[in-house]
Amino acid sequence: MIALAATAGACFGLTACATHAPSSGLIISNVTVVSPERAQPLEHVYVRILDGRISELSTRPLRGAPQIDGTDRYLIPGLIDSHVHLAVPPGFPSPMTAQQAAAHPETVAAALEQDPRSYLFFGFTTVVDLVGSAERTRQWNAREVRPDAYFCGAAAIIDGEIRYIHFPYFSYDVPMERRIPPVVDPAGHTPEAVVAHMATDGAICVKTIYERGFTPTVEEVRALVTAAHARDMPVFIHANRKRAQAFAVAAGVDVIAHGMWRDPGEDAALDAEAREVLAAIVRDGTGYQPTTQVIAGLLDMLSTDYLARPDVADAYPVALIDVYARQGAVGAPERIRSADLELQARLRGTIGRATEVTRILAEADAHLLFGSDTPSDLIYTNPPGLNGRLEMNNWVAAGVSEKQLFRALTIDNARLLRLERQLGTVEPGKVANLLLLRADPLQSVEAYDTIETVFLHGRPIPRAVLSARKAPAVEASTASADGNN
Repeated sequence: MIALAATAGACFGLTACATHAPSSGLIISNVTVVSPERAQPLEHVYVRILDGRISELSTRPLRGAPQIDGTDRYLIPGLIDSHVHLAVPPGFPSPMTAQQAAAHPETVAAALEQDPRSYLFFGFTTVVDLVGSAERTRQWNAREVRPDAYFCGAAAIIDGEIRYIHFPYFSYDVPMERRIPPVVDPAGHTPEAVVAHMATDGAICVKTIYERGFTPTVEEVRALVTAAHARDMPVFIHANRKRAQAFAVAAGVDVIAHGMWRDPGEDAALDAEAREVLAAIVRDGTGYQPTTQVIAGLLDMLSTDYLARPDVADAYPVALIDVYARQGAVGAPERIRSADLELQARLRGTIGRATEVTRILAEADAHLLFGSDTPSDLIYTNPPGLNGRLEMNNWVAAGVSEKQLFRALTIDNARLLRLERQLGTVEPGKVANLLLLRADPLQSVEAYDTIETVFLHGRPIPRAVLSARKAPAVEASTASADGNN
């Protein structure tokens, strides 16, 4: 375990960590810096953190206290997951229904409290809610210990009308007219007006949809893209099939969210048309989020011992695991469990197709962007943080290099989201959202399992206290010091 120098005392609790770094500064000494803008890691570096930002990097010792000994350790930027769905309104942590949540209020509270810590435990210090709102993001960022959250304003184009998407479609029981309300004032629903509204609310990006029931014209989405680009906001599109992704390229969106799943009646193998679409994605530099864990998570619901996995215990409070074990989740699990072997085979074929798509894009050095789509459905096999860690494994298994993965998790996401002045590298001036590891992530994806310390705006937090296994101790230490919790 990495500890603060003796003059500062050991950093065993969240409150102790918060006491030191923001006020008096912090030095990480003799560490190897791995940062995506560098061709090679930089060894024996001294990093000064002051007021929540990196203030200095030096190859000579820096004076000051407290100090963290980084000998034989690797310092990297905090990871960015650019496709999540944050906790829905209090009392409804997906995948619970309203009825389940009402029956287990204490479990709901524990789950909502642990959710942001689980992202941090697996190294994600920044998350982007792709169907977000100003209020939900504000509530999330009001927590003391959580990744920094940003959001996309989301809108569907239906019969030529741009309609706001208020809720993730899968999260809880809400009538369609509330999820995607009808247009009342057409003047307020032009592309320019909708994007202006989103920007005023604080959105940093725009998300739209091409899916069954949501089939806008190319011209309509191009108009939305033009309005968004006028405000320097990238446009994501939910497009998970061949035709949808061809549409996305034609419309000029910035990011395709999801892999190229199978179309009904189509073979799992990629045909010439699909390969042409992928070539166009590479040619145009369109961002691409494979989100292969979406399908893998559905198949994980067939596992009888999934909830007994040690990494699941790091992500979910034990009370929540018990509820899932006794009652299960809703919706998708029943569809999978009751499905015949043919459907399960098709899902496995879809994973194979998604893996092949990722391989082709990786070989062409396409603009891969890391997003996990957490949670993607009414299933318990998309745990916060862990779902992203499993997505990393999927990428590497598909042929994505460790360097490509590292860039997608850091600087490439930051640049796409216009956050590169704040995040994505270990450089002076950047927000000190950092990870201290025992292994080099450019050598192996397993290095992300060796995180020792998470730095959140310069505050060093031992990874162990972020685990769901340690949640009660964290709460006790914070309440003891603050006296008002």
